[in-house]
Amino acid sequence: MDESGSLADFVGIGELAETTTHLLALNLQYTAHHGARERRTDQIEQLVLQQAREYLRTVREGFMLSVSVAPGLPDAELRFLLERVMTDWSKLSRELELEEFVNEEAAVQPVPDEPESNRLERVRHQLLAFGMAVVALGQLPRLPSKQITFPHSYSQPPTYSDIPVPSTPGEMLWRIEELEQMVWRLMSDDLQELVQRRYGPLRRTYGFFESSAWLSRKEAERFGVKKRRPSLAVF
Repeated sequence: MDESGSLADFVGIGELAETTTHLLALNLQYTAHHGARERRTDQIEQLVLQQAREYLRTVREGFMLSVSVAPGLPDAELRFLLERVMTDWSKLSRELELEEFVNEEAAVQPVPDEPESNRLERVRHQLLAFGMAVVALGQLPRLPSKQITFPHSYSQPPTYSDIPVPSTPGEMLWRIEELEQMVWRLMSDDLQELVQRRYGPLRRTYGFFESSAWLSRKEAERFGVKKRRPSLAVF
């Protein structure tokens, strides 16, 4: 694995997480002070959230790759997880040598040749994204109070200590799906309604990106990498 490329990817994920957190903070603070606003298609906002969705999709694929090599995981459970989260799980199942799970229709479809280097690079991105997400979720309950910027925190000082760390594959899958669904809602739903009706998922999603940004910033500084501070004007 190219260490310089991995570090660049790591920093890139952190920048995306930091930009996403900053965007959500601006939106939530505006809502808190001015009430609900009409949701319009803001190009910058939509671009950031779409990139966040793509990152979470990569996290989900990395999760599947990690589950595939978990010791003692029954084949039936692996098949369930693949069918649950992959839009085209048959291709990945071939890569993982799970041909017996491919249905007859999929099995007769030709698989285009792909250079080994491209496949390894894609797997590297998936595993890196998932690994970083796992660490961020593990760090979330222990995130220092001074790093927490969620505008609707009810505890003083603010904390995420009540948010449990996923401890099983099922819990991890549930959390990844929740993050994906909330980002999708952030692209279309009224923020005030999300605060009132989906406070828990919204707070966990915000905290995940905040924890990811903090983790990347902390490690980047350790490696001497200077990061640009996000600057968004979404209103």
